[in-house]
Amino acid sequence: MKGESKPQSSLFYDKHLFLFYLKKNILSVKFIVCVILLFIHIFQILILLEYITIDNQRDLDELIFWRDFIGSYSGMLPLISVIIAADIVSGEFSNKSAMIIYATESRYKILTIKSLCLVITIFILMLFYFSALIIMIFITIDLLVSIHIFLTGFLFIFIGMILHSSFTFMVSALTRSITLSFIFPFFYMIIDPLLESFELGLLSLGSYTFRVFDFFEYLIFFESINLNAVTIFFLIFFFGGSLLIILLTFYIFNQRDIRID
Repeated sequence: MKGESKPQSSLFYDKHLFLFYLKKNILSVKFIVCVILLFIHIFQILILLEYITIDNQRDLDELIFWRDFIGSYSGMLPLISVIIAADIVSGEFSNKSAMIIYATESRYKILTIKSLCLVITIFILMLFYFSALIIMIFITIDLLVSIHIFLTGFLFIFIGMILHSSFTFMVSALTRSITLSFIFPFFYMIIDPLLESFELGLLSLGSYTFRVFDFFEYLIFFESINLNAVTIFFLIFFFGGSLLIILLTFYIFNQRDIRID
């Protein structure tokens, strides 16, 4: 009986901890700030609709949804990724509760729960983001985005958000400082467009994002696939880079002394 109750107790604790972090993310000031920023972007798209004429479905799919909405990813959404992930680990070190939390369970388990909560939080934000845009566009021009283009755009933005958030997650876990968790990703966002100019495109998340964006644009609207070694590498890193970053974060964080000064 005791052997059965222990796994059940552990499972209950894991579920409770998962729900605690998920609620903490969703019912937070940073989540509200992100929603406001997303609304600002949606209203910018709606204002744009007032000045152009949408005559057919392709104009909506290609010009408005893909190029103006999805194509503007490099501006607002990386910023939201930083806001939503910066304090995910460092916050507990700042308020001195980390030693209590990491003394009760393994670091791997805590980081796994936190990373899952981060992914779900971003998914919820993206559902709100895309749903609000589609509803407002339909009300404005009485047209809906084609389903395959909508799903491709959602996948592209969602994976891109996860990629940028995983980088911030790594900084948050390794620096254990909220201040540095904001400063480093923001600084990287500033220098990211310059990296390719100095032939450092492999270090630029923006380069991966733009290459994948172009790949899907040619695939969807021109039915053309231009696959080469570089494009394949960029696609693999774009879709799998976040997992690599998180696994690397897990390993380094587990090796470090996390005692609070």
